[in-house]
Amino acid sequence: MNEQGDGTRFVRATGAYGADVGEALEKLQRQGVKTPILTLVFAASSLDQAGIAREIRTALGGHSWGFSCAGHFNGEQGDLSTEGILLLAIEQRGDVLAPCVILGKIDDAPEERARELTRRSFDGVDFSPELLYIGFTGKRASEMLQANPFTLLVAHSSVGTEEAVLRGIAHAVGRGARVVGGTAADRLYLERVTETYAHGDGMTDKGSLSLLGIATTLKNGVGMANAFRPVGAKGAFVTESSGRVVKTLNHRPAVDVYAELVGASSWEEAKSRFSSNPMGLIEVTANYWQVRSPAAILEDGSLIFFSAIPEGSGLTLLEADAQSRVESVRIAVRRAVADAGYPKRVAAVVAFNCILCHQQALSLGSGADEVRAIREELGEQVAVVGASTYGETGTTVAGTIGHHNQTITLWLLADEAISQ
Repeated sequence: MNEQGDGTRFVRATGAYGADVGEALEKLQRQGVKTPILTLVFAASSLDQAGIAREIRTALGGHSWGFSCAGHFNGEQGDLSTEGILLLAIEQRGDVLAPCVILGKIDDAPEERARELTRRSFDGVDFSPELLYIGFTGKRASEMLQANPFTLLVAHSSVGTEEAVLRGIAHAVGRGARVVGGTAADRLYLERVTETYAHGDGMTDKGSLSLLGIATTLKNGVGMANAFRPVGAKGAFVTESSGRVVKTLNHRPAVDVYAELVGASSWEEAKSRFSSNPMGLIEVTANYWQVRSPAAILEDGSLIFFSAIPEGSGLTLLEADAQSRVESVRIAVRRAVADAGYPKRVAAVVAFNCILCHQQALSLGSGADEVRAIREELGEQVAVVGASTYGETGTTVAGTIGHHNQTITLWLLADEAISQ
């Protein structure tokens, strides 16, 4: 690990945004990027995903990981964007970052396949364990808690399998790795959900899972937050559900109860409130509201949600505003910084931001402030990239890995070794 004091740069992270892959690659080259060990790819679904994957592989080599998206958390433009492609190229000095990308079909056994692919993503990492001992030397036990070298970035392109996939990942890693990511997206307003692709080392595929296993002696961390708060004491109990379908609340058709909670006079009016008033599950130990967003109404009055809701759960009506949107980004950043061990020098932040958050930010006019909040927390030198997703993978404050709605999850990479 070539440590030479605080002036040493271990890693350089460079972001570039373009209308197409050629423009984005040209910007990277103009900034002096030559041989990145890893490139993250977030490409609008309107672009040729297979062509993008090939061009990046040819131009940059190294590993590549990412997915199609419905928009960007765009540090270069300082705002949210909805078309084009956003890249993050990571170059290193010395053996400080070891990535391995595995892209595979989910098929009919998502939990088992995810477990297998997760193990392969870490077994393929070319990493020297001796570096960890150097990093741990002289550390107190409490400091070692944040020196976990293993992180897993997750790209789903099999919409609807996320809960099963995450069970498989959790079985494979236990609490041995940070887990963060999102679900590949198509259109920002859900006009279609058919062209969702995962990227992995020059390849793309639908209905697949792309996993980026990382072993590193650089400080890194994950953080998650959402903008929502409970609306008084408005809530209901889930009395019948199956996966993502909630059939009844308080033993009545779910949509009827939801309509009453939001003060809607019809199912159609209730549907118009889905994104501004999702429901929440409380994590009591962390006082954290996990957001569950309604997606559609069935003929029998059942509600389909974007994440599974167990029978017997208590759901509470939620709300947000422009201020809480910006504050949620700050909270996610601070949680990622804490998880990384409070590094003084941060190289990059990668955001996985729900399309419903993107939509709400556009309606509230908070998008630029949300992107700006990261640099206000960490400094102007930080590369900020991200994607608008069909669901976010992250670990709550209480340590639960889950598939979340209307949430932002972050991965933070520091230009600082765990021994510093």
